[in-house]
Amino acid sequence: MFPHENSVSFPKTILLHIFVLTFFTLSINSADVPIFHKCCPEDQNLIKVIVDLNITLDVRYVCLNAEARENYNVSSDVVPLLVVKSENVQFYMPEKCQLELIRTIGDNFEITTDNDVCYDRLVLEIVNDISIQIVPKTVALACVKNETRDTLRSTLTIDHVRKCCPGSQRYDTVYHVCRNSAEYSKDNWLMKQLTNYNTGSKIYEIDFELHCKSNEYAVELSEDKYTIDIEGRMLKVGSRTGTNKYIIPSGEWCVDREYVKGEVVARVCTNDCSKFDAYCLRKCCPVGYHFKPRHCGKFNSSCVPNADDDEAVYFNISSYLDPLQEHYKNIEDTLGIRTGLDCPNGRTALNRSSVKDFQYLTYTISVGNDYCIETFDTRDCQDDVTVTAVICLIAPPSQYNDFQISFVLISISSVCLALTLLVYCTLPELRNKHGRTLTCHLSMMLLAYSCLARVQYDVVENTLICTLLGYGIYFGFVAAFAWLNVMCIDIWWTFGHVRTRSLQKGKSQRNRFIWYSVYAWSSSILLTLATFLFDTYPVSPLLDSNMDSGLCWFGAVQNDNSDWPHYIFFVAPMGIVTCMNFVLWVLTARHCVRVKSEMHRLQAGSAGDRAKRRFRIDQAKYILTGKLWVVMGAGWVSELLSTLIHEPWWLWFVVDLLNELQGVFIFIILIFKPKLYYLIRKRLGLEKPHVRKNGPSSSARSSSTYLSRTISHEPMRISLTNNDKEK
Repeated sequence: MFPHENSVSFPKTILLHIFVLTFFTLSINSADVPIFHKCCPEDQNLIKVIVDLNITLDVRYVCLNAEARENYNVSSDVVPLLVVKSENVQFYMPEKCQLELIRTIGDNFEITTDNDVCYDRLVLEIVNDISIQIVPKTVALACVKNETRDTLRSTLTIDHVRKCCPGSQRYDTVYHVCRNSAEYSKDNWLMKQLTNYNTGSKIYEIDFELHCKSNEYAVELSEDKYTIDIEGRMLKVGSRTGTNKYIIPSGEWCVDREYVKGEVVARVCTNDCSKFDAYCLRKCCPVGYHFKPRHCGKFNSSCVPNADDDEAVYFNISSYLDPLQEHYKNIEDTLGIRTGLDCPNGRTALNRSSVKDFQYLTYTISVGNDYCIETFDTRDCQDDVTVTAVICLIAPPSQYNDFQISFVLISISSVCLALTLLVYCTLPELRNKHGRTLTCHLSMMLLAYSCLARVQYDVVENTLICTLLGYGIYFGFVAAFAWLNVMCIDIWWTFGHVRTRSLQKGKSQRNRFIWYSVYAWSSSILLTLATFLFDTYPVSPLLDSNMDSGLCWFGAVQNDNSDWPHYIFFVAPMGIVTCMNFVLWVLTARHCVRVKSEMHRLQAGSAGDRAKRRFRIDQAKYILTGKLWVVMGAGWVSELLSTLIHEPWWLWFVVDLLNELQGVFIFIILIFKPKLYYLIRKRLGLEKPHVRKNGPSSSARSSSTYLSRTISHEPMRISLTNNDKEK
């Protein structure tokens, strides 16, 4: 009996022990299993819905599924939390309780295993049916409880990973751009990579694109040269030779799949390209963007996104790198790209087809800060796509670029010109042909200097105002040169023409002034109009003035060898006028000598005295015109010479000061005269007529007549008028 009973009870006892042991073991293991409660299903994010009931706020948290998208008419492309090895993850949101946001997940946040707490990525807020975009963040939701919550810590963490390209795009290391690829889904590849890098369960926040600091380069590390491992939030990279190993912190790296080879490629932020043995350069626009000119023929461009199927605008820098590969074959293996270019003094694009603008890269790891390279799409204008460099403009040395001093001096000149113009407009004795000519000259000088003073005072932000000021300066100087040319022509005509006496009659003088006005105003308007049309509708960079470039003058660097529009539309025409004035002045000097010799042969008498007096007045007008020519011509000559000779700097500093004081010199030349001073005092009522015993009225009239003849440049007409009054 006993042996039989023992044989039966032994297996039962063994089974009972095994069952108890197994249950106990499972109970222990189940307590240690880290559970992560995700609020929404695996492919969904969380949204917050707020309804204002005037008295209270109804706050709810719902999953962004198809029903929610339709009900709230919202969408979001933010990637949900990515769960690797999901056997320890449960997808549920606590029900039958009021949910509250208890915390936002940070870098050092520990996940709990409480059944009434779930975690997910909050991507949208909807307030009274209005969608509000927010920065995606992972949050914890829990049922509202009055009692203290007992929390059980989990060994799971939420780590942050960046994918270099959005969605299913891959990163092209040839053109340094993200490109569409339908060969793999947006999650599967990254899920596999993260699974390979980790042995346990992991939850990841996925963001797209890499944003380095302004002084950092994004270096591209390929899998064939570097080992790439993701450990939590960190990226570990090391060279295949084992000599260099680096840990890249969170937010300063991204990974993706290479567009052609399909291997893993990482982009890391660094301000030291040498530690990765990388060749670094600067790109003007962000990755995936290129330059498109705002107007045809102009350098002013904007960064626009690349079209998906337009490979022509991709960042193809082979023309720069190919010449270097002759000596450095592996130069393209590790490249670093930094975007943006800050130029405080402005920037300009170079024309690689031009000999003077030809540029190339040198093999050096240290990178300059004064250039960037970009693709220019000008197919709307010239049917061409070019890759060229943009360089920062170099500010002139501070010794002769003090804009505050220039503003003060130009303002003083403007005041002097205004005072001179006021005198010539208010004194009747100066309202003759030559006086009206000087008035036109002075008004144009005042226009140019007033606009120039505003430009020198401060940067003009408004493009339209800047353009108007630029053309105001241009038209003012061009018209001032034209009226100075009129004065030179008039004095040459006065001394040289055989019919001078007949042309001194009032009607003939008015006709001559009309013809002078037609010549001066039409030539100035036509030249300004031509500059404006070629600026608005450019046909060649040689004719594009870029008057709205921010300088409020010709857009290229003044006195630079590439400043052809400035030479063509301003320096050359003003040079021709200045040379013409010089020739006329020399010819007039010859006529003056001849007329002077004839004056000595005239006998004393009324006719001879009038001729001599007229000659002296015309001679004074000739000397006056010569002084004005020297003041105006010196500025043009100095501007031309400065393009050929740049040193010493102090010489051009002095020359610039003298040019800025032209208004003061003109004021001295035209106003500082004793006889003009008498007329001003007389006009103001401060001068009393001299009284003689034999006829005060006649004496006063004779004195006035004499001054009129002396000050004015048409004495015969004024003296005849006075004689008529006497009769």
